Amino acid sequence: MKYACQGPSCHRRETKDRFNKKTKRLKGRNAYHNMNMNGVYSIFCTTGCQNDWIEANVQNIVNQRPITFNRERKLSEQTYHITEGGWLRSDEHLTDD
Repeated sequence: MKYACQGPSCHRRETKDRFNKKTKRLKGRNAYHNMNMNGVYSIFCTTGCQNDWIEANVQNIVNQRPITFNRERKLSEQTYHITEGGWLRSDEHLTDD
């Protein structure tokens, strides 16, 4: 079963496997839940996303407040283009004429 990665900044990391060609936006990864695997990768795609989530939610955990679960993968706010020099946000190539 697929779940969206719970990392708060997963959809902002500039990697090719997160790039959606149709919308030209970055998206969060899926975290695959396996019944035999009850560890980190059941709701996170990497340990980096796990650490980001813990950092963002540690006060909620200590105070026993509920934490919302992302049901869908998030999309980045900006659109991007891949160039030979790397990633370029769509508003970075605009000039002030």
